[in-house]
Amino acid sequence: MTSDNNVEQTTDITFALAQQDYDTVITLVREAMTQDPMAALADSVINEWIGKRFRNIFITEGVSNPDTLKHSQASFPLNLIDPRSERERVAKRMISNVTDEEIALEMPTAQPVGFSNVTLVFAPGLLTGLLPSLAFQSVWPQLINRFGVRIQVVDAHPMRSTEANVADLEDTLERGIGVSPIDASFITAEQDPVPPGDVILMGYSKGGPDILSLLIARPDLAPRVKAVIGWAGAIGGSYLANDIYEKIKGVPKFNVVEDMSADIGELMLRLAPIVQVNNINRRLDEYDIKGAIESLTTTYRERFLADNAEALANLDIPMFYFTGSTHLLEVPYYQRQGTLELLAYDKYNDMQLTQEQARPPLPTAPHLSMFHANHWDLSYDTFPWYTTLGSTKLKDPFAREPAMAAILLMMSELGLMN
Repeated sequence: MTSDNNVEQTTDITFALAQQDYDTVITLVREAMTQDPMAALADSVINEWIGKRFRNIFITEGVSNPDTLKHSQASFPLNLIDPRSERERVAKRMISNVTDEEIALEMPTAQPVGFSNVTLVFAPGLLTGLLPSLAFQSVWPQLINRFGVRIQVVDAHPMRSTEANVADLEDTLERGIGVSPIDASFITAEQDPVPPGDVILMGYSKGGPDILSLLIARPDLAPRVKAVIGWAGAIGGSYLANDIYEKIKGVPKFNVVEDMSADIGELMLRLAPIVQVNNINRRLDEYDIKGAIESLTTTYRERFLADNAEALANLDIPMFYFTGSTHLLEVPYYQRQGTLELLAYDKYNDMQLTQEQARPPLPTAPHLSMFHANHWDLSYDTFPWYTTLGSTKLKDPFAREPAMAAILLMMSELGLMN
């Protein structure tokens, strides 16, 4: 887009917003994103609109979800006299710092424009496969059935560096190897899977920096990447990883199973609600505990961003991000110490990351929502009671299915799923 076109489109969008002509806004923003997504996101009016529009779609999705409504009710006996609308209940339970004005906005229902040519590729976080379930394990089948969207999940190694996990992302993007979003079974080369074409890459926790490492190592893949989404992505590292790395960096050699059952496993509880040692039964020769934790330290991630921020910006890939925010009394007892440490940096931390640490390296990346959820509730189903180590704080589910549905609808509306 030329500068004159930018000004004209912004003026038209601003006018349509003032008239609350949201159908026109949606059309104009989609046109701008189609013509030049990076220029569109650099426009403050469009950038702000995309965040508001996403949250509006999410609230609508949440209201239509019985589980979300249930978990948005006021506590007994206040729920018997709660005068709030369903939209207000969902918004104020699931989104941090949402305004009454935004909740009251009446926008058109989002319509999926199509999911014919783009695959959502999900990169999970640290310790994936060593927890009682996989991230979004119950959500992916619902989305596939509802939208007919293609979803592929990366078989990310649970404990090695971000650079080493580039190979796992390559396996998915180039060979179709990964984890089935339907039943969590492994998809291997022997099954002759079909690799995706164009993709939207979504990274949770360590999956975020894994994706950025891929883009630096393989810039030739950038033309296939329609967008990158950070879902509580540890882009800037974690202060908790700093402390853990200081405690383990001098250990000369690890016996993975023994150490994860003892002192190292106790340290990992600061990053995970529970580690199931009996799941350490594959890809044993690839474990690199020190490399995994070091690559999540703030020093390591800051150095990576300083060295590569310009190269990432030059790839011209739109980026979006989401964060979580929790309170001390909403986290498992064995993760309170870490949460207290993070409070010294950011009162809106998610138990693992500050808001700033989840921000992508592009200054124009829209922050689509700060959800009211801790780092694990954002992605994981409620864990079975016998895996919680006695904590009562792992059964307060966040609206994961409405959130993922809203993301797909938002990406579709912006023209990024075609």
